[in-house]
Amino acid sequence: MRPTERSAGQPNEARGLLRRAQELAERGDYTAALATIQRAMRSGADEYTCYLHIAALEWQQHRTDAAMLALQHAIDLQPHRTDAREKMVELYLESGETDSAIEQALQVLRCDPDNIPVRWLLVLAYLDRGDWESALRTLDDLITLAPNEPLYHFNQAQIFQEMGQWGLALIAYDRVVQIGIDPDLAERAREAIAMLDRIQVEQILTLALEDPQFRRALQEDMEGTLIDRYFALSPSGMTALRAILYHANQEDLPWKPVLYH
Repeated sequence: MRPTERSAGQPNEARGLLRRAQELAERGDYTAALATIQRAMRSGADEYTCYLHIAALEWQQHRTDAAMLALQHAIDLQPHRTDAREKMVELYLESGETDSAIEQALQVLRCDPDNIPVRWLLVLAYLDRGDWESALRTLDDLITLAPNEPLYHFNQAQIFQEMGQWGLALIAYDRVVQIGIDPDLAERAREAIAMLDRIQVEQILTLALEDPQFRRALQEDMEGTLIDRYFALSPSGMTALRAILYHANQEDLPWKPVLYH
């Protein structure tokens, strides 16, 4: 957690002390940093900002209760501001207090519905609780606010995949690839698409081997048959399946599929 500093309107001495406190904290001298922040408050520094700094120092020392107390002091001073509440969501989440993180995040969003960082923390909290539907709804809101952020589409795809909604997962993964601004994430999305295709093609071939009626249906209307059985392949996966079925149909019975790689 990083402090949020609002220096405008503060005396020069107070601003200097806050900078000094930050330097001390970066060196690991937390006791001196805390004392310097307290001096800054006595010199006229913005108390709200000081409590954010104190919360950051306490959290760096793994003193969660003290960090929460400092954030609560900031909230009591200026309840209309959301940055202390945002940091409280972050602390709750990092300390495993998922329900409290969700409650605090929802409070922030009631005041600031376009707050993207808090919506993302809310997604993480819902995922931590295993509430996939709520996570998906929150991701939908994030994608509306930031449609070209590939991370949101990637996480949406992962949730769809966990829920067995592979068609929707493929669409979301493909969106990550199409956005293309994060090469590493795009490559992971390509790998996920290939994996989903491979799993499904192997299932389709096994089913076709065991069920002559399904095999005939594939030959007559492959796309419709796959949809009826809730399979969903990418274009490359569909091409691979067509090629495998074509070669298999050239062989004598018993029908012998060649697994897709």
